[in-house]
Amino acid sequence: MDVKKYLSRYHNMKLKLEKLEYLHEDYIRMSHSIPGVQFDQIRVSGTKSLKAPFEKWIHKAMEVHYEIEQIKKNLQNVKNEILSDICELDNPDYQRVLMYRYVDWLSWREIADKMFYSSASIRRMHDKSIEEIALIINGKDEQA
Repeated sequence: MDVKKYLSRYHNMKLKLEKLEYLHEDYIRMSHSIPGVQFDQIRVSGTKSLKAPFEKWIHKAMEVHYEIEQIKKNLQNVKNEILSDICELDNPDYQRVLMYRYVDWLSWREIADKMFYSSASIRRMHDKSIEEIALIINGKDEQA
């Protein structure tokens, strides 16, 4: 497994959660609206639907809400898993770099400012810490 993808799972899940919450709000808003008559569409003869026009938006909102709840349940587990892997590193600077980058999702400049290093030094530290954590993660995969 790619180590950077493995460490980025927490951030990616948070982004997905934000998008789904926005989509849920949108579906709820649409379920409260009343559709108007559409004169520009061609009328096709057939039976009228007996469903309320807002019913599909309520169903979609419920589906998205269920997915949001599933992600929220898994989010903390993923964060704890990533943090426990990071904490297995011996060098505390390597731990801080990875936590700032993959848990707090800070930019290189922000990490450099917090740790009082240059951006180039932070990137070198990051590369070395990625190499070390790859050994830890791959060691766990082999044991499982």
